[in-house]
Amino acid sequence: MSRPEKRSGERQEAAPAKSEAPSAEVIAATNAARAELSRISGLVARDGPAKGEAIGAGEIAKRAKGELAQITGLDADHVSAVANGPDGWHVTVDMIELRRIPASTDVLAAYEAVFSSTGVLLTYQRRRRYFRDQMMEE
Repeated sequence: MSRPEKRSGERQEAAPAKSEAPSAEVIAATNAARAELSRISGLVARDGPAKGEAIGAGEIAKRAKGELAQITGLDADHVSAVANGPDGWHVTVDMIELRRIPASTDVLAAYEAVFSSTGVLLTYQRRRRYFRDQMMEE
């Protein structure tokens, strides 16, 4: 069999592409990946407010524990302070830096995180380290 020759100036039509819809698994994986990217970037929290919408103290405390745990690789022990200021939310989360036996001798660290009014993490830093059984001066 010989191939038909293409004459100059004559267009050769391409065969129409098959239109295959992505499978349900591909769609689910894509949606999950997009949701995870949004969660990691801090733009939209799962079960949180829509992008650009202000959030409350409870949601920001929950978000601070999750974000700091992810960034530092430490376990969050508790939220010890939440304040909404002109420059955003200031949240102090006490993280477990070193587990010991007995637990009263665990080494904790107080991390302060600053979030925008929409919940985007702006800055964080460790403020102090202490033993769990140590009294804090006020």
